[in-house]
Amino acid sequence: MAGELQGKRALITGASSGIGRSIAESFAREGAQVAAHGRSIEKLKETLGAIAKAGGKAFGISADMRDRPAVKRMCADALDRLGGVDIVVNNAGVCKLMPMWETPEAVWDETLDVNLTACYLVSKATIPAMIEQKKGGRMIYISSISGKEAEATSSAYNASKAGITLFGRCLAREVGPHGITVNSICPGWIDTKMAAELHRQIAAEQKRPYEDVFNESMRTNMLRAIQGPQDIADMAVFLAGERGKHITGQAINVCAGISII
Repeated sequence: MAGELQGKRALITGASSGIGRSIAESFAREGAQVAAHGRSIEKLKETLGAIAKAGGKAFGISADMRDRPAVKRMCADALDRLGGVDIVVNNAGVCKLMPMWETPEAVWDETLDVNLTACYLVSKATIPAMIEQKKGGRMIYISSISGKEAEATSSAYNASKAGITLFGRCLAREVGPHGITVNSICPGWIDTKMAAELHRQIAAEQKRPYEDVFNESMRTNMLRAIQGPQDIADMAVFLAGERGKHITGQAINVCAGISII
């Protein structure tokens, strides 16, 4: 039985671990050919190995998302090797927590460059190909419920995620006539390496055991659940497939009820 994304060509940024890796593996499992991006090819080995072991099709492409020329080259490489593109998932992201007045300009710049500007660059490089193909397409952004709420020590990250959400909604209006949908997925806390690192920082600042801080924070949702990357990948597959063809301009929470905004 063919998968939901059989024959589709997908570019996924930040696919070396966490949410991006789960999306890449899920897309390949559903029949898509995947261009998996990472900061380096070395970091993509586990993702590519898992996809190959499962019988999927994928190749790795690398770029530092802070390097604008490198991002443009990466997109051109992906389009060339895929022979076009049907789905783009903008997932690459960074997060550092600190009071706003203690945030170095370099951290602010990195956060906005990786989380927001790179989305603009990747979208600008790939949407013309979707339009030219005249077959529609899917643009998916991995935003966050943090882009809808105010949180202390997280101004750079929240601002970048709010920017992604509104950028996507504006873009949806522009490309809708071409049959291209644009949506953002807004996770809450997801059990990833990034979440673990942030909770270690919080635990150290509060001088409390890491396990206690992690478990309390991760379960601050209506379901008292610890969510994994696959929860986000499942929504990405839905939006990328035929069932999501009439959903666009949305910022969809997948957060076990942390936020209802």
